[in-house]
Amino acid sequence: MIIMKEKILRFKYMIIPILMFLILGVGGSIVLALEFSAHSLSKIPTVIVDHDNSLSTQAFVRQIKTNSKFNVVQYSQTDNDVKDLIDKGKVAIGFIIPEHFSKDLIDGKNPQIMVIYDGAQMAMTSSSRTRVAQILGTIKSAYLIGVAEGKLGLMPEVAANYINPIRYNSRVIGNPTENMFNFFIPGFAINTIQVGMIIVVILSINKGNSYKKIWIKGIMVGLLASISVLIIHVIYCKYFGLPYRGSVGAGIILTIIFCIGMTFVGVLLSILFNGNKIDALGLAGPMAITLFLVGYTFPTVAMPAIIPMIAKYIPFYYYAIPLRDLSLIGGNFQDNLSNIFWLTKFMIFMWVTTFLLYKMKETKRLKNIRINEKNSIINSQDAEVII
Repeated sequence: MIIMKEKILRFKYMIIPILMFLILGVGGSIVLALEFSAHSLSKIPTVIVDHDNSLSTQAFVRQIKTNSKFNVVQYSQTDNDVKDLIDKGKVAIGFIIPEHFSKDLIDGKNPQIMVIYDGAQMAMTSSSRTRVAQILGTIKSAYLIGVAEGKLGLMPEVAANYINPIRYNSRVIGNPTENMFNFFIPGFAINTIQVGMIIVVILSINKGNSYKKIWIKGIMVGLLASISVLIIHVIYCKYFGLPYRGSVGAGIILTIIFCIGMTFVGVLLSILFNGNKIDALGLAGPMAITLFLVGYTFPTVAMPAIIPMIAKYIPFYYYAIPLRDLSLIGGNFQDNLSNIFWLTKFMIFMWVTTFLLYKMKETKRLKNIRINEKNSIINSQDAEVII
């Protein structure tokens, strides 16, 4: 017990990192995953205004009602109800079917169904648009096939070929269900740990620590952070359905090198501000924007031209996006050698930079001590002469 107590006291500076990463980091990521546990949006609150109430429109309403993407919460006969319900946040999408819709359809007057989306709910809007287009396309094709059969006397198969002369198949690789959880949450969790590891190492370094001790602390915090990230991914894969199709070894190596390299960004800030933790911590927060700069949430090709150039100098670019590809698309170890090589160079660069900066600061500190001692001796000698 005495030996254990001595060991704990010796490494007590690691207690906070362990609590931060293994409890707050992993726990916070689990809470975040629970919020997105539905994986894809469904049962979007919907209102339908049907002024026609014909067999054709009833078929359309039935398609909306039975589709899992929508949850029809209200029917109305007033167009303004759609806007009022959207303004109150009670629905996110509304359908307005005009009067004489079925008659105009038969007469070839090209009637239109008005679809109104809540622009403040972009996730729901994006998710529902594709499904609305599919439903309208199905109903349109069925109507045209019926017309071709009735007026031209064609067989159903022939009529279908005339109505849809060109067909195509589409396939989404990696995330076929367009799962928001798989796409966004792992990167967001990594970004949170990234900021956390910088903060933790700044808090762990004290004035007067030798570079050897600082280096050891940086390595230990980086390893703890990497363990935390790997635990989060295991939990996501096992309990939240996150796929992992690529090389496990590549994912582990990328995680360890990235976490150690980014931890030494915190070491750099600590040395740069001479152990002033408040000033150093002030620059740790902006690291969170790397999630957006590297194109993880929004493609860099749609950003100003300078952003893709900046992204290629951000470590998160060579870790989070490759890890997402390993998870969703797959890939072997060789496919990620360039990313591993870049992150290794970054890690070594941070070691060399922090060491040189520490030596410069230490040389300057020792020089100031010698100057102060010399001034103190001169002042004491002057005082003796005066006496």
